[in-house]
Amino acid sequence: MNQPDTLSIPADLMQYEWRPARREDALAIHELLLDIEAVDHRGWVDTLDDRQRDFDDPGVNIETDTLMAFTPAGQLAALGWVITLPPGETEHIAFLWGEVHPQHRGLGLGSYVLRWLEQRARAILDQYPKDRPHHLRTNMLDSLVDRIALFEQEGFTWVRSYYRMRRDLSLPIPEGQLPPGISLRTYTPEMSQATMQAIDEAFIDHWGHTPLDKEAWELFFVGTPSFRLEMTYLAMADDGQVAGVCFNEVHEEENLALNDNQGWIRILAVRRPWRKQGLGTALLCTSMQTFRRSGLDYAGLGVDAENLTGALRIYEQLDFTVVKRYLTYSKTV
Repeated sequence: MNQPDTLSIPADLMQYEWRPARREDALAIHELLLDIEAVDHRGWVDTLDDRQRDFDDPGVNIETDTLMAFTPAGQLAALGWVITLPPGETEHIAFLWGEVHPQHRGLGLGSYVLRWLEQRARAILDQYPKDRPHHLRTNMLDSLVDRIALFEQEGFTWVRSYYRMRRDLSLPIPEGQLPPGISLRTYTPEMSQATMQAIDEAFIDHWGHTPLDKEAWELFFVGTPSFRLEMTYLAMADDGQVAGVCFNEVHEEENLALNDNQGWIRILAVRRPWRKQGLGTALLCTSMQTFRRSGLDYAGLGVDAENLTGALRIYEQLDFTVVKRYLTYSKTV
């Protein structure tokens, strides 16, 4: 293995082949995550297309920021991936993504990969200005106690909780009332830049926000197979501004794998001048009605448990219930 800023491989892990990821590894990563989901039940199943897109992420140098461990038989046993996020308003963040196949846990792979991730992320962040704090971040399901213990052992601390919520679409869906001067339209590609900017502005005061850029927007949002432009709604003000967005997806492979039939509300964003007027509720209700007409049985979404805009309260009032809790762990470097 020839990578800068790496740790020496422990003798008891030398039976694995260690190297950076390659584009042709997308299938092996996809299969690794499917095997992990079957044991950990984290509640998400991405596609092979998602994994292929990871190799085009502008926040990752594949040669230096990834690490993979293969068995002599060629099975992917562990994965490490450092994602450098665009500078936020108050901090610089490197996101650590590490995975170990269930059959290879308890052997020290997780500890080594985490130490490698931290060392590589520190080297990246050392190149950033010292004008704001540097943080390492990761997310995990709250039931994965071994994973939590590993990160806490390495000095990471819990800083935030996020809920995955779900709503049965067979329940009555209210008719949301739009504020005066607002109309709804479905998303069309010529609205891409205005939609991205509206989302960015709406989330600028949210914890951990990092700005969107056009490349990431096209790659991981409007360019994905799960995106449903005909189900995504823009709230338009009379002067042509985008006041709010409900960005919606259908994850067909995940629904099939989990025996589910759910639409996913990926982003609900209302810009500050139009908040507290019922616009978020109207966007949600319209989206849920569209989901139901499309034959979907449930609506799902994620929310910051400490969201200051009152989003959690709105979701609860509309009969969304918490089904999973995810934890964000952080370390200042």
